[in-house]
Amino acid sequence: MTEKAFAKINLFLSVGKKRPDGYHHIDTVMHTVSLYDEVLLEKCHTLRVFCDMDVPEKENLAYKAAQAFFEYTGITPSVKITVKKLIPSKAGLGGGSADAAAVLRGLNKMYKAGLDTQTLARIGAPLGADIPFCVYGGKARCKGIGEIITPMEKEKLFLAIVKPDADCPTGKMYALLDEKERETVSYKENLFFNSFDAVCPEECKQAVKRLLALGASKAMLSGSGSAVFGVFSTEEQANKAAKTLEKEYPFSVCAYTI
Repeated sequence: MTEKAFAKINLFLSVGKKRPDGYHHIDTVMHTVSLYDEVLLEKCHTLRVFCDMDVPEKENLAYKAAQAFFEYTGITPSVKITVKKLIPSKAGLGGGSADAAAVLRGLNKMYKAGLDTQTLARIGAPLGADIPFCVYGGKARCKGIGEIITPMEKEKLFLAIVKPDADCPTGKMYALLDEKERETVSYKENLFFNSFDAVCPEECKQAVKRLLALGASKAMLSGSGSAVFGVFSTEEQANKAAKTLEKEYPFSVCAYTI
């Protein structure tokens, strides 16, 4: 069976203080978008994960999610997982988390385990802060470290998403934020904000400017980067901007919220 692993963007992301456990308090609004990886699950005699990324098999979130599912259910690990990547890695688009969530949903169906969405999200939570949201999908406000999820009404947004050739390791980005004096911004409806905009590389800031110059009403970083998205009035405008930026960035795509 095949599961689609949909990417996400952060329409709002305010990073609070660092917690004693090393995580940060966050307040974010995430929305699933049409860009996705394909996750193929096939029954076999053991647990194997194949992916066209330079990541050791057992460090892949898809592998860890499958392992967590089998440990929770007591089912003997017996699936071959093949992940076809279309979501760029290290982009702030939740690609690895989306793959993990797709594995949890797919295994639940494959083995008729009967686990509800909340339980699947709880299984995935220790593996990554974005996984619970990716299990739910749609649009939601997420607090705590991302595990406190409040579903919201979806909205239709047309997007051009680009990934500059810049390095934005999540740990480094949080460390840069911790070095700055900053206020925690309170969420208001239709407020586009991302704390990481203040510390992202110049390449990302330039990408924001390019999207705005091409007609985006809003443009900002997704997650801790390095992907940047612009919001356009029509799909045609978003597609035109994405096509224009293909010449400038390693990754450029038109997408929409779902």
